Amino acid sequence: MMERTEIKKKRRKRIADAIFVSDIHLTDSCPVSRTDDYIETQRVKLAFLQKLSEKNNNCVILNAGDLFHHWKASPWLCLFTYQHLPRPFITIPGQHDLPMHSLAEKEKSALYLLKMIFNNGGVHVLMDSDQSNFFRYGDFAIIGKPYGTLDRFKVEALPDEKERRKILILHNLVWQNQSPSWSKGSFTDRDLLKKYGKYFDVILTGDNHAGFVTEQDGCVLVNPGSMLRATIDQENYEPRCYLYYAQTNEVVPAYFPVKSGVHSRDHFDWKKEGDGRISAYIEWMNRDRDWAIGGGLSFKRNLELYFESHQVSEKIRYLIWKHYEEGEL
Repeated sequence: MMERTEIKKKRRKRIADAIFVSDIHLTDSCPVSRTDDYIETQRVKLAFLQKLSEKNNNCVILNAGDLFHHWKASPWLCLFTYQHLPRPFITIPGQHDLPMHSLAEKEKSALYLLKMIFNNGGVHVLMDSDQSNFFRYGDFAIIGKPYGTLDRFKVEALPDEKERRKILILHNLVWQNQSPSWSKGSFTDRDLLKKYGKYFDVILTGDNHAGFVTEQDGCVLVNPGSMLRATIDQENYEPRCYLYYAQTNEVVPAYFPVKSGVHSRDHFDWKKEGDGRISAYIEWMNRDRDWAIGGGLSFKRNLELYFESHQVSEKIRYLIWKHYEEGEL
């Protein structure tokens, strides 16, 4: 009797067609608030993804940007990524993957090196800024829009793909329900669904490190959030990826293993002193009364949020990030 019950349970088990993840942020530096072996923590998370894929007939993993925490990853971290990145894997560049946050500089990045090393051998990096045709993978038709390229996307020119589930992958800051008053240039989930929902079955987004799902008129928007809890404000956050079932076009969260007690607040005092000088730069750059520096956010993240919500020319952005990278800010 027990054996029959077990057989029925196995028959009822669904097999996912894909796994959605974002903001992996691989690094060989330990975040200031973490007290554990952060390299090992990253290895465990990647192994979890690989095992999850294997349990679901080696289904593909789609990442919505920021595979690396910094575009200039060390040779050691590139080797670590080559050894431990789960396959099959498809990703797009986020701003952290790009020198000076510019796709024009992509060939200098560790992500581009990864693309060349794998040469599509189980890992696909979608870096084409003017992509007008779908990248076809199995039963999926995928459009990947790297960071900073969404405004050049002519969705009306896409070819018809009736036989495949259509997936749009973006790395753009997207808010759930309502955007903050200061974030004038960013999207809400409803904004994106209204603009692109009729063309796609799934919109997979990255950059917002909080996970959420929104469904509207047959299209599901999935923002998986970050894979790792790199900052103290995420101490109680539950990192997750999502299992995707193509037949019903639905997603189910799968939570990464986490350990408690791996964050410390000892860094707060000296961090405030260091951020004082560079936060003054943000204040100088500020032109709107309703812009406020995010509490507890790093200077780099404040810059990212500023650029997301203000009209700043591409040339000026490039120069600011260049000075930042060279340690002049």
